[in-house]
Amino acid sequence: MRCRDVATVRRLKIVSILLALAASACATSRPSGSPQTPTAPAATGAPAAASTAAGTQKPPATTRRTATAKDGTRLVYDMTGTGPFLVMLHGGGQAARSWADRDYVTKLKDKFTLVTPDARGSGESGKPATLEAYALDTLIADVLTVADAAGAKQFHLWGFGHGATIGRYLAARSDRVLSAVLVANEFGPALSGTVKDAVTGMRAKWQPLVDQQKAGTLKVDALPLSDRTAWDNGIAISAMSLGAMLDYPPLEPSEIKVPTLWLVGAADTSGMENVKAYEGKLAGTKVTFKAMSGASYTDSFGKSDVPLADALPFLTAQAGAAPKTP
Repeated sequence: MRCRDVATVRRLKIVSILLALAASACATSRPSGSPQTPTAPAATGAPAAASTAAGTQKPPATTRRTATAKDGTRLVYDMTGTGPFLVMLHGGGQAARSWADRDYVTKLKDKFTLVTPDARGSGESGKPATLEAYALDTLIADVLTVADAAGAKQFHLWGFGHGATIGRYLAARSDRVLSAVLVANEFGPALSGTVKDAVTGMRAKWQPLVDQQKAGTLKVDALPLSDRTAWDNGIAISAMSLGAMLDYPPLEPSEIKVPTLWLVGAADTSGMENVKAYEGKLAGTKVTFKAMSGASYTDSFGKSDVPLADALPFLTAQAGAAPKTP
């Protein structure tokens, strides 16, 4: 993305993805010709520790592990802790390490076995640059593949931002999810308004170049300098991963199958507008809404104590109520 385009999307919920990409495109470059970002090999950890009751054993050290998606994409994830499984899905522009950087891991690992994946296109996981690689069903399958590799037949779920978007579909479709915490999530369409407009334009601009690369006809050196720099820094990955969201179906709270806590910062203007659209519509669903007092969209992840104040009691209660699996 060109630097001058950043201002047009700064206030969007997907800002973390777009700004991270723009910063990379403006500051660094790689050899021309490939939209893929090289990834370092991930170490394979020891077998998963058994899920025991909280506090019965010292949480093991965090280990980097790998799994392979159905389409062959490498999926890298971290695993640590003890107790019921909690799969945590990071937001756009983040990675598994983001949970540790904001002390979520420290505050949860003595109560839950934490499984924190690098979503495809992020961190050390594979970074395919095709639209179909980021289809909703593929991303849902990625989470379940990681859960399989971790030994989690069933699990609780926490998603933030884009991770909460994927998490809401998991909570609606998978019988393996026991409960969910969705932070800074919106219901209804996956994209709408100015967000949808921005992503539509992004997909329209870069999809032809991705198609040309697949056909072997792309001439990167013939692109304008700004486009060539963006291409060399992975714009195709972001354009395809975001563009795929245009094909996600709308999802309503009534479709959620498990107890779900929906957290939105009270100072998150966009998020609260979505909440207002569902006033009086949560009764009879499994979704409970809670506004985080004074919290902005950024606070709802960056200040871990803010969401934890509500999420931890909820997850602890749900873990206690969940049936024990053999």
